[in-house]
Amino acid sequence: MIFNTQFSNGDKVWCVVNGNKVRELTVGRVGVELTCSNGIEGENLFDNYKPQNSYEETYMCVETGIGSGSVYEIGKNIFHSKELADKAVRTGADNATDS
Repeated sequence: MIFNTQFSNGDKVWCVVNGNKVRELTVGRVGVELTCSNGIEGENLFDNYKPQNSYEETYMCVETGIGSGSVYEIGKNIFHSKELADKAVRTGADNATDS
């Protein structure tokens, strides 16, 4: 299986740090979590046995720590441009799409 992520290790990105500061950072770790489960038929009690489908990309940057640093998410606090990161700070990340 091949995953095509928004960013790769070594890419320069724009991140919102501490909730309101925009900084250019370097991607140092890329994480992909894919969940695709039909679940167990008839299971209604426990959520972890029910059908689940999700895809999530997370990033860690060299300047904010790898392993025990900040985790960045697409459209929330990591962007391709400074303008989109600034927009996320001004209006909230939900309105700053990075596609």
